[in-house]
Amino acid sequence: MIFRKFGNTDLMVSQLGFGCMRFPLRDSYDPTSIDELEATRMIHYAIDQGVNYFDTAYSYHREMSEPFLGRIMGSGLRNSIILATKMPMWKIREPKDMMILDDQLRRLKTDTIDVYLLHGLNRDSWKKVLEFDIFSFLDKNRSAGKIRFIGFSFHDQLPLFKEIVDAFPWQTCLIHLNYVDLDYQAGIEGLEYAYQGGLAVLIMEPLRGGKLAQNVPDEVKRIIDKAGRVQTPAQFAFRWLYNQPEICCVLSGMGRMEDLVENVKFASGEHIGSLSAEELKAYQETRESFRARIKINCTGCGYCMPCEQKIPISFILGLYNDAYIYNGLGDSRRTYNLYIGAENRADRCAECGKCEEKCPQGVPIIESLKRAHKIFTE
Repeated sequence: MIFRKFGNTDLMVSQLGFGCMRFPLRDSYDPTSIDELEATRMIHYAIDQGVNYFDTAYSYHREMSEPFLGRIMGSGLRNSIILATKMPMWKIREPKDMMILDDQLRRLKTDTIDVYLLHGLNRDSWKKVLEFDIFSFLDKNRSAGKIRFIGFSFHDQLPLFKEIVDAFPWQTCLIHLNYVDLDYQAGIEGLEYAYQGGLAVLIMEPLRGGKLAQNVPDEVKRIIDKAGRVQTPAQFAFRWLYNQPEICCVLSGMGRMEDLVENVKFASGEHIGSLSAEELKAYQETRESFRARIKINCTGCGYCMPCEQKIPISFILGLYNDAYIYNGLGDSRRTYNLYIGAENRADRCAECGKCEEKCPQGVPIIESLKRAHKIFTE
């Protein structure tokens, strides 16, 4: 396994991290039904192969990921890993709620959490951080030995990301990044900004929820095949990330032993700066191929929000684009119908036009919502 320095600390982290939100299940329809025997076998294998960074959160597997990890810590694993979890910001409604940290320590059966992240910071939760002075809480618990390193995961736009990075002496951050989404959320500019600030930058969504590995468009497959190496679309995606010197660790949620074995083997042979000029050109070509499939010029900036009908506009338009960009109509349709309540779906649009007035990209939002609802419900 190849290790990288954890920001400005002396900690060394495996460049592949184990994301603990997709453990194997006994019942594929029940995320709480972790197959603990198989998941434990996978964790032992990962540690034996040098993976030392394990990332969980209060909410993963409907709040069962932390307790599962806690149950296997007694087998001597705790001293072999860097354990990361996250403060569930949606549960913090008043200052006393921050003591959920103690509950997490109990669930994980440990005295110290190595890396403690504020989960999913965005404009709304950032206001909460400032209002409740969560910085002081984090500092206090770090001094008490309950936390070693402090960071945040992020789901918003670049200007807010830079503001957050500059607001506190963080040690780390977790951002969404892959070779296609260079300008999405924090993006490549955010990666460089945080790295220059001394933060260990961790990466989530290396395969964009599997879309860069499964059902890849034929044109993209042809470009990958011409890149000069025998590789799968997933390996092509990971290779780009491992090539970046600013990245500390790439998290992968692995639900099958065969995926873990492949990812570990691959991570053990990829170095910074290993891509040739011809290979870098192939990434640009695949990026352009994906972008040519975009149907709506929505960047997800969120300026259209809030919607008076409480419609998650940019989320729906993102699903619509994903359906075409990644051959993912089935996934987008399933997400739309499972996670967006009938009262918040696109057909609830009152056509007031306020969102279109605020959209910096000039997206015809009203008509786009109609098209999205039609293909997701027909």
